[in-house]
Amino acid sequence: MRTIDDVEQFLKESGISYQDIGDGLFIVTDHESGVRNLAIKVDSPVVIFRMRVGDAPAPGAPKREALFEELLRLNGGGLLHSAFSLQDDGIYLSAALPLDNLDQNELQAVVEDMGLAASQHLPRLDLHLAS
Repeated sequence: MRTIDDVEQFLKESGISYQDIGDGLFIVTDHESGVRNLAIKVDSPVVIFRMRVGDAPAPGAPKREALFEELLRLNGGGLLHSAFSLQDDGIYLSAALPLDNLDQNELQAVVEDMGLAASQHLPRLDLHLAS
């Protein structure tokens, strides 16, 4: 069975810059890939990945509906391992993987998927977020 130590070892081996916050929480930042403040939480039986990407427009804000529609479209075809979600304090990219059979390639694939989304999709979405 995998543990917090295994997840940390996968992060080390992949060369990803991270900070160990403790209690199974790691914060990953990789400016080259677009990942910033990605929280990786080991919460057996899963590993949860969450990265805040922006503020949610207030109800009635211009282009709010267009932004949410675009996020849903990206969830359906623009992302492989993660999905956009709406939380109380903003918009997030989120993913979860089972801890028991997690390997380095899976962890790295999720981080790279989020980095790709941040570098390719967020600039286009920022137009909506700024409006």
